[in-house]
Amino acid sequence: MDLSLATRLVDSREEIDIDKHFKVVAGPGAGKTTFLINHINNIIEKSKKISDLRKIACITYTNVGVKNIIEKLGDAYDCVEVSTIHSFLYKHVVKPYLWVLNSKFKFDLQKISGHEEFIPTFSILKEWKTQTKQFHIIDNKKLSKSLSKLSWILHNDKIELKFKNAWEGQVGEYSIRNDSYLPYKEICWRKGIISHDDVLYLSYLIIEKNSRVLEIIRGKFPYILMDEFQDTNPIQSAIIKIISNEETIVGVIGDECQSIYSFQGADVGQFIKFDLPNMKTYYIEDNRRSTEEIINLLNYMRREESLKQKSPEDLHGDKPYLIIGNFLKIFKNVKEICENKAIYTLSYRKELSNQLKYGVGSLFSNDITNELIFDDGERGKIIFYSICAIEHCKQNNFKEALKSMKKAYKKTEEFDDRCSFNNVKRLVDDYDKISNLNIIDFYNEYIFGSYGIKGRITSGKKKEYYEKLTYKQVACTININDDTGAFRTIHKAKGDEFENVLLLINPSDFNENTNLEFLFNPDMTKEEHRVYYVALSRAKKRLFIAIPPISERTKDKLGDIEFLKVENL
Repeated sequence: MDLSLATRLVDSREEIDIDKHFKVVAGPGAGKTTFLINHINNIIEKSKKISDLRKIACITYTNVGVKNIIEKLGDAYDCVEVSTIHSFLYKHVVKPYLWVLNSKFKFDLQKISGHEEFIPTFSILKEWKTQTKQFHIIDNKKLSKSLSKLSWILHNDKIELKFKNAWEGQVGEYSIRNDSYLPYKEICWRKGIISHDDVLYLSYLIIEKNSRVLEIIRGKFPYILMDEFQDTNPIQSAIIKIISNEETIVGVIGDECQSIYSFQGADVGQFIKFDLPNMKTYYIEDNRRSTEEIINLLNYMRREESLKQKSPEDLHGDKPYLIIGNFLKIFKNVKEICENKAIYTLSYRKELSNQLKYGVGSLFSNDITNELIFDDGERGKIIFYSICAIEHCKQNNFKEALKSMKKAYKKTEEFDDRCSFNNVKRLVDDYDKISNLNIIDFYNEYIFGSYGIKGRITSGKKKEYYEKLTYKQVACTININDDTGAFRTIHKAKGDEFENVLLLINPSDFNENTNLEFLFNPDMTKEEHRVYYVALSRAKKRLFIAIPPISERTKDKLGDIEFLKVENL
């Protein structure tokens, strides 16, 4: 982004005009949250538009970001509503005004109680096949995965439901028909299921159809401040622009090099090109989070003279380590270097960091979820969702735990909320034993015989499969909404910072050239490189990068990068 016409802020505490649209460009550790909090306090102190009924909307992309902002608001919290964009739109547009679209679509308003990502079940697939007459698509596992990738995409002021990539709509030798995309969504909506992506589409339709809704939003929120705006998508951007047409002042904060959510429709161009009448652009250069040694590596990756960071406090520490070897051994070594202080392990895929969390040497299969849900009928679903419930409960996410347990016993009559609670408690109370079992023993000892479940697993192909598959291997693949744990995906760590960070570079399909390109030839136009940039920039004091064994030639090449300390374990 060309910052030649932007105004440099001395630091994140500098004040700007509260009654003009603005854009702030700030790299990692620049104090975006500090700027945001100070600007909110400035608005509260000087603006006459804020009252008990009129608040500042502060929107960020992740739950981690929401938590961090709330913690720092203090007394100002009463004047601010902090949320993610999906939660904001669901609460203020979709939930109260979905009825506006009843003439266009049929919703089960009684069943809709939020928004979620979900795996289309066999019953949904069966209804969809019947309605669209696509019985020739037999592979339900692949069909389920494909339909869950459908996205609402804004193009030339028109929103279309489509696959981002054509191959995503291919199931074996067949392509899912274009005219069957919307029927899939309508089936879900009739069952009370709304995805995160649907929230954006439905919000756009509602405010487009009913101008009164717009007036109410503008009346409630005279200021809308959006952090992490580089992760917005065209529909979100369009909604904010429509709201800003009258009365509401909009401010956006972000960094194009930290845009990492294209798989959810985010488009870094939305931040770069975002503009409103009389909008002013500012930038902040300093990095108050990391040591100079870590900042040097970040600047090397960024290769951008217009925003070259430095530590204003001149903080120094160890050079970032790149350690080669077995990940379990590397993790143990890093713990020793950090003197057993907290280490936050980040990876591209949840399974990889979870392997260290559960002490699992290998994943056994990359498609465990679908193998359980689709290849073993109701029994597989009971196994999978019971483990989901246990792991959610272990992360203190009791709502998701009970919800998962209800899914496990969906076909069991009279399995109510009390049964769900009692079953979760029964299993979690014996977690130390359960977590060390294989799946056949887990099923035979803890699921068989309870709540009318009959039939031990004693023979057949599934017996052989479940004898080799462990509880911990299944747990590795579960998408836990853990925004605070020490083992996370890079995306879950966005907006957070840690003393010690261990980044894992995926070994399952590791390629010395492509997987290390972000170090040999960093290019911030490539999202994979930006994802690793985000991971590296979470570190405050110590930074470690773990990679599998490599050739001597590649090792020598890494040794030429002056900002890294390369070690072989």
